Amino acid sequence: MDTLLRDLRYALRTLRTRPAFTAAVVATLALGIGASTAVFTLVNAALLRPLPFTDPDRLVFLWGVAGPERDVRGASYLEVRDWREGSRRTLQDVAVYDPLSLNLRVADGADRVAAERVSASYFPLLGAQAARGRTFLAAEDSVPDAYPVAVISHDMWLTRFGGDERIVGRTMTLNDRAFTVVGVMAPEFHGLSFDTDVWVPMAMISLTDRPAVLEQRGSRWLGAVGRLADGVTMAQAQEELDGVAARLATAYPETNADRGVRLLSLHDYYLGDTRVLLVGLLVAVGLFLLIACANVAGLQLVRAASRRREMAVRVAMGASGRHLLRQLLVEGVVLALLGTGAGMLVALWGVGGLLPLLPDGALPSYVRVAPDWRVLAFAILLALASAALMGLVPARNGRRLRLTGLLKEGDRGAAGGIMTMRRPGVQQLLVIGEVAIALVLLVAAGLTVRSLQRQLAVDPGFRATGVLEARIELPAARYDADDARRFADALLARLGGRTGVAAVAVGSDVPMSGNTSAAFVLVEGEDDAVRYYRHRVSPGYFATLGIPIVQGRALGEADREGRPLAVVVNAAMARRHWPDGRVLGRRLLFGSDTATIVGVAGDARFRDLTTNLAAPASEPDVYFALAQRPQRNLSVALRGTSGDPAALATLLRAEVTAIDPGLPVYDVGPLETSVRQQTATERFGSFLFALFGGVALVLAAVGLYGLLAFVVGMNAREIAIRMALGASRGRVTRLVVRQGLVLALVGLLVGVGGAALVGHLLAAQLYGVSATDPVTFGAVAAVLLATALIASYLPARRAVAVDPQTALKAE
Repeated sequence: MDTLLRDLRYALRTLRTRPAFTAAVVATLALGIGASTAVFTLVNAALLRPLPFTDPDRLVFLWGVAGPERDVRGASYLEVRDWREGSRRTLQDVAVYDPLSLNLRVADGADRVAAERVSASYFPLLGAQAARGRTFLAAEDSVPDAYPVAVISHDMWLTRFGGDERIVGRTMTLNDRAFTVVGVMAPEFHGLSFDTDVWVPMAMISLTDRPAVLEQRGSRWLGAVGRLADGVTMAQAQEELDGVAARLATAYPETNADRGVRLLSLHDYYLGDTRVLLVGLLVAVGLFLLIACANVAGLQLVRAASRRREMAVRVAMGASGRHLLRQLLVEGVVLALLGTGAGMLVALWGVGGLLPLLPDGALPSYVRVAPDWRVLAFAILLALASAALMGLVPARNGRRLRLTGLLKEGDRGAAGGIMTMRRPGVQQLLVIGEVAIALVLLVAAGLTVRSLQRQLAVDPGFRATGVLEARIELPAARYDADDARRFADALLARLGGRTGVAAVAVGSDVPMSGNTSAAFVLVEGEDDAVRYYRHRVSPGYFATLGIPIVQGRALGEADREGRPLAVVVNAAMARRHWPDGRVLGRRLLFGSDTATIVGVAGDARFRDLTTNLAAPASEPDVYFALAQRPQRNLSVALRGTSGDPAALATLLRAEVTAIDPGLPVYDVGPLETSVRQQTATERFGSFLFALFGGVALVLAAVGLYGLLAFVVGMNAREIAIRMALGASRGRVTRLVVRQGLVLALVGLLVGVGGAALVGHLLAAQLYGVSATDPVTFGAVAAVLLATALIASYLPARRAVAVDPQTALKAE
């Protein structure tokens, strides 16, 4: 122990005498370990931490899919029932899952609460039990609207009911209907939506729709959750469900032809393509850590070479090789501990800095970014790896100590020819590796940034600036179709004349709101039905949102009940079905109704920014007059006269309350925010890739500069001889620069394969950019070569600045 303490004191004293080296190693390790731990904390929270359900890895989502692309379409209630009955061999159970929100009557009006409409098997399937009372009974699923019961969350019990011990049996009013509270869930349970406060039975469909939709196979809006049977894989369950879908297609060809069902794990469902991005970031930060380690190894090699005479003298004075190796290992461990400690501080700062940068919608709502035992284990693993690195490099050199040779050759023993740089061969490999990894990271950053630029450049087809969006749901218990029509008219009249309101519109949805529904239409003169997205809009809708009318007219005041059904189609539909341009007056068949096209609107992007609306199989948008097709679930768009749409929120709530105090206004916010959320994941990913790529570029440049500076210093005598024999400064400069550029070129060649692989892995995240985009690869290569040129020129300039006679005298 005394020997170890003596070695530790000597190591600390030695490191204090070389503050520049110590600071460089500690800072490099801190940067690498800190960045790696910070990103791992994020990935762990989103991808590795188990979800709060019993055995969550056995849970799966079931979604209906359709068409050649197998796009997710939801499912009807009857389909979910058939999936459940047909998958008894591979799935223990299947439950209906329908996330929604409901109006909650409170003392001073109404509020909006997050809810889930579920079947009775939902809670036991997730392994959730009520902390008070019970969950739903099977009988409460059997008859539509017969059992108005509800289960509430622990948070709602505390905040809305004051923690009333007699909560079971109390009533609450949801969408103007009285419900009896039968249970309170445990504090940690918030449903599959992770923010749910109220659960109601699936049979209580009339809260939002007609009971008849439960018997319609064509009404598809539901998801389902199932649990794999013991020993069954997802592939086996998928195979059985494919058989169920095939049988349904045969039995019900009108509604189930070309339809299937897709199984998704919980993480795949919640994360989607973001999972690829998170894995990519974890790989990127691993590569970044490798660059940091390579720099540290290079610094260690430089220091080891500079201490060869010191080691020889200590051996000559009686130090054993074992003692020297132990001393070098202790120094390495001290550096590793210092770097790891600083790295944890960087990680804490990094996590704190990342969270505010996370755009809304970039990660699922269940993600809570905080360290846990996995993060601690990861940090310990990095600490052990860095300690091994810090001790391995000097120990490897220490084994090669040869007393007589070292004393004879002195410092020149480290020198090799500057033309070949034979001595620092390991460093050459490290620099080549750094350049290769920097290329991979910079290409990933370039591809994601260019993809983001392409997305941001997409014309959404509407003007979001200055528009406030909000939603209102009219309870079915008090509003029929005529009441809904009168409410919309009253709201438009009250808002249209208010100061600060430039334009107002009411409709079924607004772009990027996620509330669009779809159906099928038959174009007159064609045989095949076309799936389309339907929008019900008030007069002024197109003007308020800045959607241009390119042919004909918009829907107006004349398009009321009792008048012929009129529709406006988008330009993509017009091009697809009437390429001759003669669209106006054409007719569309909606079941028993026939509508006449009175106008063509520009292509507005309602669902995302990346769908190709001009594709032959694209699904068009069709607009109806809200007065002719009224509905209770409404979206409001307000364009203000000032630049801040948020100022209109108070006005909107006041006018809705004046019409009906029992109606809450919810999902209120600028339309620009909804548009920005479309690129939230891409913006976050491109920022992190660019950050890691930029720092990797700096580290690679530092590594190359350090190598050449080391070589120049060790070959000062050779350089002096060359210049004394007549070599010009320019020739020597070119010689050194050439060595740096050769290393950079080799690194580029080595890294191009890895960059292509990373591009392929990110392909699902890219829009408008190929995984092997030549512009990105070329620009990154040019930046790396330019950086290598600068990093090589600086030590070359320093070399030729030394007077030859001074250098030779020093030798």
